[in-house]
Amino acid sequence: MRIGIFIGVAYGEDAIRQFIGRLISLTQGIQWLAIGDSMLNTEFNLENLGKSKDVDMVMVFGGDGSLLKFIHTYPELIGKPILHVGAGRINFLSEVLVTEDPAKLLRVFNGEYYIDERDLLSASFNGSSCFALNEVVVRSIDPGRMVTLSIVEESGEEIMSGRMDGLIVATPTGSTAYSLALGGPVVDYRVKSKLIVPMAPFSRTLVPIVHPYDVKVKIVSMDAVHVICDGFIKGKATNMLVGPWLGKVRLVRIRRVAMYEKLRTRLLRL
Repeated sequence: MRIGIFIGVAYGEDAIRQFIGRLISLTQGIQWLAIGDSMLNTEFNLENLGKSKDVDMVMVFGGDGSLLKFIHTYPELIGKPILHVGAGRINFLSEVLVTEDPAKLLRVFNGEYYIDERDLLSASFNGSSCFALNEVVVRSIDPGRMVTLSIVEESGEEIMSGRMDGLIVATPTGSTAYSLALGGPVVDYRVKSKLIVPMAPFSRTLVPIVHPYDVKVKIVSMDAVHVICDGFIKGKATNMLVGPWLGKVRLVRIRRVAMYEKLRTRLLRL
């Protein structure tokens, strides 16, 4: 079995180092590979995966932002099972924490796990495209100015139109992230949908909308705007089409996803 390891945070290295060292000592018959440059190359003398896709699973160490960083840095590995070990401030998507006993993961290497598939969104513009696990964000290039946006279904029906600071189109997975901070609803990750959330709209008639996941929407701006996928600026556009992305993020689970327990914990931290 070949398992790649990606470390997405620059802090907490001692805990990560101890976790990985203990995990490697507990396992046999597994080839561990480093993804990217990190302490893995020097301290554990792991071979670097390089441009190869030949891994059976990926372990991502860090917070939720590290998981997003991984899928956008290595999109060719998105289809692989991802075991997220929480080592950040917000670990909403993680399966275990870096402070837990690595022995809990031994069952994973015996095939005792299930896959939690998460939908992604696609944003197409100017002959280019990007994907998002959490959200596609449209924002003014000038942060001090509002933008005038129209959001229309492919069928031609207008969903909303007006002046605002920007717009978020989020997945249910992303409903507990940026969208929630702007007053958007929390949507259970098992509900196949997307959220359309205006950012500081000029009119109070512009409200968050829960919209069918499979129905594409066209976003038209009077001026060029930044297109941002999961926090990464992907380009500028005045027209874009947002809809389903064909791939899925496949998260490794060894226990029931306690979404609402995690949500309560997160809200208490705000």
